[in-house]
Amino acid sequence: LSLSLSAQPSLLNALCCDGPVWGVLGGVLVVVLFPCFNPSLLGCLTTPQARRELRRLKEEARRKHAVAVIWAYWLGLKVRREYRKFFRANAGRKIYEFTMQRIMQKYFLDLKKTMPSMSPIDKSWPARPYLFLEDTHEELRRIFHLWRCKKYRSQFTEQKKAIFEEKLEASEMFKDRKALYPSSVSQPFKGDYLEISKNPKYQKLGSLVEEKIILADTVNKVNRANGKGAPRLFLLTKNSLILADQKSGQIKSNVPLDDIGSVSVSSQSDGFFALRLKEGSAAAAKGDFLLSSERLIEIVTKLHRTAASTAGRSQIRVDITDEFLVQFKQDKVCVKFVPGGPRNGNSATCKRKNNRLLEVSVPSP
Repeated sequence: LSLSLSAQPSLLNALCCDGPVWGVLGGVLVVVLFPCFNPSLLGCLTTPQARRELRRLKEEARRKHAVAVIWAYWLGLKVRREYRKFFRANAGRKIYEFTMQRIMQKYFLDLKKTMPSMSPIDKSWPARPYLFLEDTHEELRRIFHLWRCKKYRSQFTEQKKAIFEEKLEASEMFKDRKALYPSSVSQPFKGDYLEISKNPKYQKLGSLVEEKIILADTVNKVNRANGKGAPRLFLLTKNSLILADQKSGQIKSNVPLDDIGSVSVSSQSDGFFALRLKEGSAAAAKGDFLLSSERLIEIVTKLHRTAASTAGRSQIRVDITDEFLVQFKQDKVCVKFVPGGPRNGNSATCKRKNNRLLEVSVPSP
């Protein structure tokens, strides 16, 4: 191994001792041999210990360099994050966010000023100002309608809730199926139109009815023989249906609700309805009842609702058809509804054509 010792004064001082001198110079293992040194000892300088030491020193140098690089990048990242808001590249996003925030603020303020009324039937709604707000605008309309409906319902008493439940049931049965239904929507369901308990004229009749009267009204009972109508008092209780004479108040028929199988009405604007009794029941001996009333929607709704409110009782079916059969004692008679001109004012008229046909002429609207 040759080495220029004149260039290394510090190394010359180290040569004053006997034997070899070795060390690391510039990352290179340096060994200096003296004449008195035994050449046989040269093999110890390439031992695994020396190679491990060299690897350790190189690894340490690489780690220090890696730490310095990582630390420099981390400091740079912190500085860029801190000062990014001042860079021009971030200005577009800031302007966009501010603009959108201002548009939404103006949208909600304008919507507050133009809100529709609190009536659930009010279908008005402010126009959408921007196309991208289409979904939001419709969702707000739906939420507002549900909220005002809830506020409206919260004002109801239990009695008023029952009235609206009856109106809902009437809508489910007759809407788009019975021409008379639209005219009944605005009319409240009062129930007791005769005021049986207060009217002295019906005091005797009221004493004969032990149950609470749900509905009391005047109806026309169609005569089985000629189709002409006779006025009757129509009383509905929880368990029975009563027909009484209008003048004397005498009870003519008392039909348990369990004996009523179905109610048949036409699809036209007349007030005729047939109470069809179950075969074999005690009330069916005289046959079915064909009645007419201007309050047909309320009568049928309350009858159907009362029968369904008692557990274990079969519901009364409501059939809507312009032609059906009724049982008059031993004979089955077909009731047929036909359109016709105005007769007897604007009310429908019933006429018996033969032993098997009753024709109801309904005036055209």
